[in-house]
Amino acid sequence: MAGIASGGALDTALSGVARFAARICGAPWASIIVNGSGAAWCSQTAGLAPSDAPLSDPFAPYASQTVGLLEIADIALDDRHRASGQMAGLHGIRFYAGCALRSSVGDGILGTLAVYDTAARELTPQQRESLLMLAEQAVDRIELQTRLTELALFSDARPATSPGRDDNTLAGALIESAPVAIYHTDAVGNLIYSNPEYRRIFALQVGHSADAWAQYLHPDDRTRMETAWAEFCSKPIPSRFAYRTRSQDGIERHFAEQVVAVDGVAGWIGTIADFSDLVTARDNLRKAETLFRNTFDQAPLGIVYSDRGGKLLRHNQAFRSMVGFDSDRIGDMTMRDITCPEDVGRVSAELVQLWNGEIQMVDVEKRLLRRDGSVLWVRTTTALVRETDAAPELSVEFVRDITARKETDQELERVNKQLMTASRQAGMAEVATNVLHNVGNILNSVNISASLVTERVKQSKGPGVSRLAALLQEKGAAVGEFIAQDERGRRIPEYLTSLGEQLISDQKVALEELASLRENLEHIKDTVAMQQSYAKLCGVTETIAVAELVEDSLRLNAGAFVRHGVTLRREFNDVPPITVDKHKVLQILVNLVRNAKYACDESGRTDKLLTLRIDKGPTGVRICVIDNGVGIPAENMSRLFTHGFTTRASGHGFGLHSGALAAQELGGSLRVESDGPGCGATFILELPDGSETAARV
Repeated sequence: MAGIASGGALDTALSGVARFAARICGAPWASIIVNGSGAAWCSQTAGLAPSDAPLSDPFAPYASQTVGLLEIADIALDDRHRASGQMAGLHGIRFYAGCALRSSVGDGILGTLAVYDTAARELTPQQRESLLMLAEQAVDRIELQTRLTELALFSDARPATSPGRDDNTLAGALIESAPVAIYHTDAVGNLIYSNPEYRRIFALQVGHSADAWAQYLHPDDRTRMETAWAEFCSKPIPSRFAYRTRSQDGIERHFAEQVVAVDGVAGWIGTIADFSDLVTARDNLRKAETLFRNTFDQAPLGIVYSDRGGKLLRHNQAFRSMVGFDSDRIGDMTMRDITCPEDVGRVSAELVQLWNGEIQMVDVEKRLLRRDGSVLWVRTTTALVRETDAAPELSVEFVRDITARKETDQELERVNKQLMTASRQAGMAEVATNVLHNVGNILNSVNISASLVTERVKQSKGPGVSRLAALLQEKGAAVGEFIAQDERGRRIPEYLTSLGEQLISDQKVALEELASLRENLEHIKDTVAMQQSYAKLCGVTETIAVAELVEDSLRLNAGAFVRHGVTLRREFNDVPPITVDKHKVLQILVNLVRNAKYACDESGRTDKLLTLRIDKGPTGVRICVIDNGVGIPAENMSRLFTHGFTTRASGHGFGLHSGALAAQELGGSLRVESDGPGCGATFILELPDGSETAARV
């Protein structure tokens, strides 16, 4: 060794443990520090002078919190230990591996044993196992020294009773009241002395036999311990034993026993300490670790532990299967590396809020990039891992595969769009049918007007005027005498008067019929123009009067009302204009009006009545379509807006369903009220005023 630095008087055997630890681990530096006794620093290189060695292990607080070995592969990359500048900054230490020296009785920390390196590295499994075994040997040596120090208080194993020897009196009092069992045997193992704690442990009385202790041992340990004690007596060397006792009420306790030789004292001195609580705690810890490991490894959802930078520190098999990476490949990655770039910004912003303490949990849907390049939809819930009052250093993320649900949602959206298109086309077909009916009725009026004009023209006395003119031309200069003297001539003025009246009447009738004809042609033009306006692409919002929309829906169904004898009643209250996609509103109203007409017609009533009412609503307007038709049974109310449900043999079952969806898209709602069969129905369409939509547009 190049040098040994000690911070106090430390047993050379313990210094040897540190030297051996450095050698088997191939480390340039090693240390062993015993609380309250001193420290030994050993070096195989000239990189650290003994005077520069610290008197305490700067990583000891972390090692004492670790079960087993604390290994830091690269201190420079570890936020927790990077601040330990005494070794990391001053001497350039990059690697640390150490463990707490835990007492075999109780949970006390006696010190630490550690190795150091100036390069980042990892120990082999054999080196880790050897370092832990050396730590056990160091514990044995420290505890042995403690026992020897206790026994050095007296020169004889029996407590002194001479009042003239103060030291012996003190030593005897200490032994008698010691919280650990102490006994003394002769050279062949016969018990010479036992203190009260010894007798309490084995439920013995003063004057017990030499082998009475074995009767109180646990049955499963009795034979082993009797054999071990016999072997010890035949070949006495410093030894350690561990065994259990069982009381009459079945309570088990765990004990650790050490037997050593003491200079100047005949025979052997032994101590026994109860470490049942430590065993229980160890067993509970082992069970908890096993439960955690099984839960972590076998969980059906992905579990990932990450640091603040997103580095994947630990992950279970379910997560690795999701992303298609093995443990070696994924160990060098961060969550950002496997998150779809389009989702990184959104998710990172929420994680920043989580680490800053602004929120308690992050629950998001995002896409992960699998090793084969495919995309996996997941829902993740992330929370910080907290230990008492310490600042969180890790986050745990639970990952669930929702790809199937996303694909189902996309398929449902696609099918819904197809249904909306089919519904819209069916609605427009119905509108077109009504337009054709209206145009047909108007054409009937046009035909009648044209027939009347034709008939009047055929009955006109215009040809008589031509004959009268020919007669007068025939008389020539004798026209005056013909009119004055001839009977036919004297009737000419009367004929002309009658002819004039007839021509005036024909002109009046012709003008009236031509005006009617022109009016009907204008009606046809208006009807076709309205149909064309609603056949435009939907999605464009307009500010329009509600009454105008309702009237348009009625005009498009006007022919059907006449054919089926349905009376219309308008109850229009003053409401402000609304800003909406009027195509969608018309689609809903035309379907509601058409259904109301069918309901009235199927009721068989003679007083078929359809009422259209406009009122103010909570956030806009309310349009009610009220009929006195067949009504709706109570069992059908909840299914009325369900896709595919219809009560008409010729119905397709998506008119009301698509109408309800269209109302939701407009920010409103569609509902129905009915008192039952034969009581009619009221469909209520609620629409917002559209001010927010207009502002966004």
